[in-house]
Amino acid sequence: MTFKLDPKMTLGYVHLRVQSLEKQKAFYQMLGFHIIQETATEVIFGAGSTEPILILTTSQDVVPRPSRTTGLFHFAILVPTREDLAHMIGNLLEVGAPISGAGDHLYSEAFYLSDPEGNGIEIYRDLPRSEWAIEPNGQVNTATEPIDFQGIMALYNPERAWTGFPKGTILGHMHINVTSLNDSTSHFYLKALGLDLMTNFMDSAFFMSAGGYHHHIATNIWQGIGAPLPPQNATGLMGYSLKLSSKDELKKLKESLQTYNVSFSEIEGKIIIKDLNNSDMIFYTQT
Repeated sequence: MTFKLDPKMTLGYVHLRVQSLEKQKAFYQMLGFHIIQETATEVIFGAGSTEPILILTTSQDVVPRPSRTTGLFHFAILVPTREDLAHMIGNLLEVGAPISGAGDHLYSEAFYLSDPEGNGIEIYRDLPRSEWAIEPNGQVNTATEPIDFQGIMALYNPERAWTGFPKGTILGHMHINVTSLNDSTSHFYLKALGLDLMTNFMDSAFFMSAGGYHHHIATNIWQGIGAPLPPQNATGLMGYSLKLSSKDELKKLKESLQTYNVSFSEIEGKIIIKDLNNSDMIFYTQT
């Protein structure tokens, strides 16, 4: 029987290595993240709850991620409603946040920006699943169409109090630059991890998910086929977490990793895997 990752899986937090903790901390506070905990070398942020959603870590030897290397394309923050999206974008425009683009992807409406060290960020809302265009093979149709900016901003209420990201905000998906899309990619993500390929975008990006979502993880070759990995101490993605619904689902994942000879470690009930870029994927359950 083909293994499928827990259909109730959700993403937890993203962990970034940064050079300037103070500059990055100020930037993410401006975006609407709130500090849960901090030390001299690390800041843990929430977004609408006390659950960690973003961790920034620094050290003295951090170097900038070289161009044309693998790593983070963007991490994506999902807000519950279109009104919430309008609230976020309206306030970010008020403070001059560097919004660099936007798009209607047929299943979501998204805005894009980058932090001061070049890490990509998406803030988006999903359309109802009943409105997604599903192909006969089960894959989700996607595109990048002009966003209905006027329609969204018509919902912006400047009288609504600004407290940052609204309740119900989560880490919606991760999008990663990789060296190639080949059998190794499929072996790791689709077989061992049990994700479903939801969209093969022009043979240059795989959009993959559990439970029929449009994508929890995307991998692309837009830095060039054969792009090298950055140095281990470079800025950017260190890892991210994935929450499973039960210990039984965690056990089934472990068995699949063993079947497909994917190395992992177990620490305090968590399964930690190095992805194809050597970033940590931390699987855990709260039950």
